[in-house]
Amino acid sequence: MSRFIDITRPLHPGTPEWPGDTPVAFDFVARIKRGDAVNVGRLTISPHNGTHADAPYHYCEEGITIDQVPIETYVGPARVVDIRDWDAITRPRLEAIDAGSAERLLLRTGAWQRPEVFPETWPLMQPEVPGWLTAQGVKLIGLDAPSVDALTSKDLPRHLACKAAGLFIMENLLLEAAPPGDYELIALPLRLQGADGSPVRAVLRTLG
Repeated sequence: MSRFIDITRPLHPGTPEWPGDTPVAFDFVARIKRGDAVNVGRLTISPHNGTHADAPYHYCEEGITIDQVPIETYVGPARVVDIRDWDAITRPRLEAIDAGSAERLLLRTGAWQRPEVFPETWPLMQPEVPGWLTAQGVKLIGLDAPSVDALTSKDLPRHLACKAAGLFIMENLLLEAAPPGDYELIALPLRLQGADGSPVRAVLRTLG
């Protein structure tokens, strides 16, 4: 019997945001205990807080927005790969573990060790990796780190390489509870018209 594994980072005030981005804020504008008819919350968030999908428009002015990304990108067969001992994401190492045979490749880097502390480094893809992945049939790459590029990067070469290759990006996954292997991914973004990305509730469904 299949089961679900939640691979979404919890969102709450205090969730570390990308340096300079909008922090998560949540409060109530109406409360039953104050005499209101209902509880109504107010949420302030960046599309890139927590577990999220990047739209190509996030890193390219001519890229499509999140509501234009085909919804099937975020639902379907996926493979979780443990790369915690890798210092870089290279084609030979991916080939050695047959990573290109999954339509959605999710990489557990282990870079985010403490939930309350934003990481500063994580393994990065070598330039040829995005094109090679799409040539193998991969349509989405996800990882448990904040970005496919380095924290200090301004020109975002790996984001742009993914766009050129037609490879979509999901970041800030929580993969500690997902053993390496094959799953079904369900990680739908909000239908935010014209947006550069969206939070997702990402889950894996075990097969069989």
